[in-house]
Amino acid sequence: MYAVIDLEATGGKPSEERIIEVAIFLYDGKDIVDQFISLVNPEVAIPPFVQKLTGIKQRDVQGAPRFHEIAKRIVQMTEGAVFVAHNAPFDYRVLREEFARLGYDYQRTVLDTIPLSEKFIPGLPAYGLATLCEELGITNAKRHRADGDARATVKLLEILLEKDREKYIEGVYLKQPAATGRHPFSKQIEPLVKTTGIYYLFNEHGEVIYIGKSDQLRVRIDRHFLSTNEKALALQEEVRSLRVEETGSLLLAEILEHLALKKLQPKYNNPKDKYSLRLGLFVVPGDDSLLWDLRGIRRDRPSLQVADALAGSKMLARLALRLGRPSHEVALPKHEATINKALRAFEFEGKTAQDFGGSLELPLTEEQIYAVTWPEEQMILLDKGRKPGIHTVFLIENHQCLGYTTAELASETQDFGLLKKKLTRFEQGVGGTYLQSLVADAFWAGRLKQVKKFS
Repeated sequence: MYAVIDLEATGGKPSEERIIEVAIFLYDGKDIVDQFISLVNPEVAIPPFVQKLTGIKQRDVQGAPRFHEIAKRIVQMTEGAVFVAHNAPFDYRVLREEFARLGYDYQRTVLDTIPLSEKFIPGLPAYGLATLCEELGITNAKRHRADGDARATVKLLEILLEKDREKYIEGVYLKQPAATGRHPFSKQIEPLVKTTGIYYLFNEHGEVIYIGKSDQLRVRIDRHFLSTNEKALALQEEVRSLRVEETGSLLLAEILEHLALKKLQPKYNNPKDKYSLRLGLFVVPGDDSLLWDLRGIRRDRPSLQVADALAGSKMLARLALRLGRPSHEVALPKHEATINKALRAFEFEGKTAQDFGGSLELPLTEEQIYAVTWPEEQMILLDKGRKPGIHTVFLIENHQCLGYTTAELASETQDFGLLKKKLTRFEQGVGGTYLQSLVADAFWAGRLKQVKKFS
């Protein structure tokens, strides 16, 4: 029995996507014997591009069931069946992540129609569902909707099964790790469903060939071994061992990932995976003040490196708010729209200059922008630790983040001198680093708790 599935989701970062529509057709190899189609209330906003692509608006899902209300039906319908989807690693991952949030370990044998289409229908210009439908004469009146795409996938599966005269799918494909959901490290990572940290994949020579991070390590690591694209298959062939480092803090995991990627540059990570820092704030001298430009880093050194364009725009918006100046007096005109958007968000949140450390006055020196990063000269910031009762700690001094450490006792979290002695320091220079930007972004987003009084 085959459970042919298609999901529509909110998009975004892996582990943050939420389902907005699901369709399942139970297919016995000849006929559809059961079906389940439903919109799903994701309990988060649906991004505009997803609404445009799918036609599913926020109002459409307001009265729809939440995932936990349909979870039992999905389990029952797919039990004992092969999980089939076009680009199955995506649908399977998103569905498993939804179940993981409920504390349920959802596992099924998985069949991806993309590699099977490449095998049985060679020579096509592409193997997306739309191209296959056009090439094979499959009608899909509801593209980018779960119902329409799942029905089209049923028809595609029917064609593939008919072409499989040697029973390759049943005899070989469904016994591979990508289909069974089991791989050499399944047992090792079994307890890591909701674990946050960083992981390293090694080859037979003990060389690190991939580094990653996640707040759901098991789901993230499984993706490497359940994918069937060319890069994933090559990685699966080389991996011989796995090491996991739990952090509890996703911010610390991102910091450790960045440092390890920069030092080791593993062959299967993309070069853009934080090997180099690509965006920064640069001074543009003016008559009586300093304007700032947010642009890519080439050979010239920026005054401040930032994680991304959004972080840079928020930094400039905080600067404008503290100066009491419009955006065009703080940065070049090309940044005006994004800075004003950030300012409107601050206004909506009721933020004032005092929330960001008080007012600044012109003439503004280059060094003063570091004070915009941190509102106080000395700060202790707390994040989750690898175990209950343990905190990850970040220290701020002279308006720069010195580095990180851990603390167990409540008294430790208030002893700046002790924490400073234990500190693992950031190697980068004063103020202008990617790691500074990561910690600052987490602080301003409210993900770090500030110790207000300490000895």
